[in-house]
Amino acid sequence: MPLPRLTVFSAVLLAGCAANTPATRAESAPAPSAPAKSEPRTIREALARELTEPLPRKPVEAEGVLFRGTVPAAGAPELMKHPNGSTLLTVPIGTSVPITCLFYKEPIDAGAAARNIFESLMDGLTLQKVRTTAIKAYAGSPAMYLEGEFTRGTGEATKVGVIKVMVHADPVLPKACFHDELGYTQTFLDVTGSIATGLTSTATEQPVAPYYSDVQVMRVGEVPLGFQYTALFGAKTGGSILEVSTTLVSPGAPAKLVYVDSTTVEQADTAGVLVSKRYAKRVNTTTSANVSLRRQEDGSYNVEGQVDGKDTQARLTGELIGEVGLAARLREGLLKGQGTPLEAMLWVPPANASAPTKVVVRPRAEAGARAATMELGPMSLKMELDAHGFPQRTEVPSGSATVVQERLSQTGEP
Repeated sequence: MPLPRLTVFSAVLLAGCAANTPATRAESAPAPSAPAKSEPRTIREALARELTEPLPRKPVEAEGVLFRGTVPAAGAPELMKHPNGSTLLTVPIGTSVPITCLFYKEPIDAGAAARNIFESLMDGLTLQKVRTTAIKAYAGSPAMYLEGEFTRGTGEATKVGVIKVMVHADPVLPKACFHDELGYTQTFLDVTGSIATGLTSTATEQPVAPYYSDVQVMRVGEVPLGFQYTALFGAKTGGSILEVSTTLVSPGAPAKLVYVDSTTVEQADTAGVLVSKRYAKRVNTTTSANVSLRRQEDGSYNVEGQVDGKDTQARLTGELIGEVGLAARLREGLLKGQGTPLEAMLWVPPANASAPTKVVVRPRAEAGARAATMELGPMSLKMELDAHGFPQRTEVPSGSATVVQERLSQTGEP
């Protein structure tokens, strides 16, 4: 299930959220009295290790592998094609353990991919904690960085380790990379960023490119939680198709660790009125929502699907606006200095899949010409709009915390 600004959907989600692989390494600090000259004395020293010289770029290309380019490497990169169509790329970086990347044949959900990576590497180990460390935008698509702390053994024999993971939810060349050696955090970020931008797909069939896309990071303070990727396409029948993919990772120990992937795909006509919309959400391995809406000939809407394990069916009447339609109305009203609130009815399944949700957007002139407050049912959030009426920064209350969502990158114009 592939996933797709702050959209109304992500605002609701945020409010509730404050393969064959090499063996995983676990390390313990050598005795301080007799360290090897080239080895760190302590765990602290091991975690601080980084490469000090840039790596030369090495070519990556092989028959039957649907990508090519160059990557930074200390030696020749190795490729292994799997029968299921995925490809394993091993990149030596001059340390004890190489960086390994898995290239997927189909689009991925970033949360599910990260969860599978950690689970596949934890055989014989105890995962203690996982956290998101950074969100980046490479080639116009989102990349999530995570770290997993683990232990092996008990008592004085306990060894500790940290696995670094990057999941690049690129619609053209999706991939996940990991490195299971203490330290080299910045090195891992630099090398995987070069991998994400230095390799291009050579597949005969390429996905249709959106005419606009953006990547936004979700964070509490400076702590990243996840990302949202938005892509906008032209519909063959006129109007637009908007795809929004969101991944959130609630950090913590395994018992509290939650991966949330959600997808929204909506089609609107040339007036910005909804024609159809689909919403799906997965929490860890459980599909918690899979529901759709479609406009009927009489102008009403039919809703059907499942939410939280229960069948959902409804018949909705009245005009429902899509995200693109809402942005157009804000562009022609609030952004042109009109001081009156904008009211619209939207279909927001995370809030209520069985009924329309009233949205009221009010200008916040004291905070700037593009500042606004959105009332979404009982929720109120602060927004900063771009020149086209789409949110480029949003503050969402979540218990005692505030989740900030802001744009990292933009490609094209909506």
